[in-house]
Amino acid sequence: MILVAAFTGAFALAKSQNVVDFENLSLPPDSFWNGSDMSGSFTANGIATFPNSFVDWGGGMTSWSGFAYSNKADTVTQDFSNQYSNFAGNSLINSPIFGVNYNNSDWNTGQIIPNVVSFSSVIQPISMYVTNSTYAALTMKNGDAYSKKFGGTTGDDPDWFKLTITGMLDSITTGTVEFYLADYRFIDNAQDYIVKDWQNVDLTSLGAINKLSFSLSSSDTGMFGMNTPAYFCFDNIMYSLYNTISENHTTALKIYPNPSSDVVFFNKKLNNVEIYNSLGQIVLTHPSMNDFINIRSLPSGYYLLKATDNGEIIKQLLIKQ
Repeated sequence: MILVAAFTGAFALAKSQNVVDFENLSLPPDSFWNGSDMSGSFTANGIATFPNSFVDWGGGMTSWSGFAYSNKADTVTQDFSNQYSNFAGNSLINSPIFGVNYNNSDWNTGQIIPNVVSFSSVIQPISMYVTNSTYAALTMKNGDAYSKKFGGTTGDDPDWFKLTITGMLDSITTGTVEFYLADYRFIDNAQDYIVKDWQNVDLTSLGAINKLSFSLSSSDTGMFGMNTPAYFCFDNIMYSLYNTISENHTTALKIYPNPSSDVVFFNKKLNNVEIYNSLGQIVLTHPSMNDFINIRSLPSGYYLLKATDNGEIIKQLLIKQ
């Protein structure tokens, strides 16, 4: 979206890159966390919160959806009990723990329900590593009682399994990246593939975001929804933080409190203060010199504050509670 790009382009990226690699979490060897502690979520590397829904149905029956984390790498067992293993059979260097995504589906429509990870700061996502779960990969390769063998009996069926990653700034969609975890649409069957290695996916086109949404889709979809197991594994989400900038990077503007629900104060008197929403629209102005502005009338969300100080244009991210 052009207006969103203009909004996010008003910020400068920190030079350093950061990573969500789950290494602040701990697991015994060959194990996983799936939300059975009923915590409802987990936070990785202090910035990314991954929601989880765990249900104990009684009689030893449980289910989960959303996000889990694991260090399992069984590449040969094709059944539901192996839903936490990555198909690469290994972990990334210095990152033995990885994330597992499972998308639930709507009981009425069969539509896949996206899973959304939230970030506590506005970030520029750079890339992330993804691979298949062993359960999904071997099901596509061999088929089972519920899911077809990709390619069919002849190998000619144009099957596919796709991950869709959507960037969001609050409720505004900033962009979408698609990645095929399996693709059998080639004329030459020798080119058909199911992803087995860790693959790096470029996310830079998503711009400034504070949420990433993950959804899976498949050619093997019937009247009750997708038949392919709705899993994939991921790790090392690389990102940079957005910083406050001025046009010549010399003026240090401080605004407080930030976030705020009422009046925002500046550490200096500013002229021509303008507040932009995430669509790039001016929603509030204060043309005269002042060291505060009242934002009580604004809906909660992220805004860009733009002002002039001694002829210099200053821009700052502002959060309305």
